[in-house]
Amino acid sequence: MTSTATPRPAAGTRQGPPLVVRDVDGPLEMADCVALYERVMGLRPGDGSLNARLLTALQDNSGLVVGAYLGEALVGFTYSFLARERGADGQAGRLYQYSQLAVVAHERQGLGIGRLLKLGQRDRCLAEGTTLIRWAYDPMQTRNAHFNLDVLGAVVDAVKPAMYGTSGFGAAAGESTDRFIVSWHLDAPARPALPAPVAPTGGWSVGQVYDDGEDRIVVLPDDWHRLRAQAGPGHAARLRGNLTDTFARLLADRTAVSCVRLPGGLAAYRFIPRAAASGTASRP
Repeated sequence: MTSTATPRPAAGTRQGPPLVVRDVDGPLEMADCVALYERVMGLRPGDGSLNARLLTALQDNSGLVVGAYLGEALVGFTYSFLARERGADGQAGRLYQYSQLAVVAHERQGLGIGRLLKLGQRDRCLAEGTTLIRWAYDPMQTRNAHFNLDVLGAVVDAVKPAMYGTSGFGAAAGESTDRFIVSWHLDAPARPALPAPVAPTGGWSVGQVYDDGEDRIVVLPDDWHRLRAQAGPGHAARLRGNLTDTFARLLADRTAVSCVRLPGGLAAYRFIPRAAASGTASRP
């Protein structure tokens, strides 16, 4: 399946060729995906990587490898594999695609290519009868959170502390790999846009939980890398641990559905009761 779109041009540049979102085809294009991944993630020796054989095997066995191309140039890709839910009783449940990663070339970020890639992945899933995509992301990366929750319309199911261990790689080297698990329900109606939270008297405080009717608001820095650089890794690690504990407590009976920027270098997650989140999905 192939789709075309026109991404936003970079500032000061002319409109380029249309973006083509399609399945990645063959070992040479798979190798291009590996090279792009290593470049974007800033991998060091020993961090590990993908390889073209793995991507080929995934694609040939119910997985999806979808690329974004400007002319002949690969500017982004995403890959996923088919997974099955497991119920509390151990019984097998519905099938879904688990999206392991999505990357966009540094010079093309912020132009809407990531959204077009995810929509291409969605279209591929729906064409095959799959109506659910799941993936993981670092909850401290609030720009990514806003894209996942407010732009796409996914919801947070759970938090997994140190999902990949106590030390990440690339820009996250030395940090715990805490992750939110999100679900993107492709066959449910889109939920309405949510209001931005209103600051309490005295202003916001990082790490605090605020009531907003039945909802709960959690405030954190809007740029985690900046916070870590300015306050130091020790402070960042303690704050991350406190926030992760707070998220786990709230997710016992709630789900996160929004993450928006606030004045003063802050961002806020909105957690709503799980019953209110059922039956909602992505925006078209």
